[in-house]
Amino acid sequence: MIASSVGQSAGIGFAIPINTAKAVVNDLVTLGRVRRPALGVRTIPIDPEIASELSLAADYGLLIVQAVPGGSADRAGLRGGSERAYLGNIPIMIGGDQIVAIDGEKIESQQTLAQIMNKHRAGDTVKVTIFRGKKQVEVPVVLGEARDQV
Repeated sequence: MIASSVGQSAGIGFAIPINTAKAVVNDLVTLGRVRRPALGVRTIPIDPEIASELSLAADYGLLIVQAVPGGSADRAGLRGGSERAYLGNIPIMIGGDQIVAIDGEKIESQQTLAQIMNKHRAGDTVKVTIFRGKKQVEVPVVLGEARDQV
């Protein structure tokens, strides 16, 4: 599609991948809007340096800084941080659960989490593998709708 104010093939073009279109077409037809799935967490990515600094069980994944109150992760019992710390000069909360996989897929970054969320719909149940301290736990989480968890 090309949006143009002069009626010619000039202007700004918009495109989305066909797999994204296929994933949202049913919601658009039935609801008139797209329901994006959400885990309901604020996270920071973990690398070996941060993992060593915080004595984490794994040197990859996402550390939950906050589980959105009333969100999917919160309802499933996932925990955000409870101790204030600084990442550079940015205040964060540490001590929360560390997400390392969803449905067996390794989570290495927030982009990986977004890609996995794009494979699901609000209402789907996913198996989230976390470290709580040094103990690995699998937690079933029913995904909520993104606009409900901001």
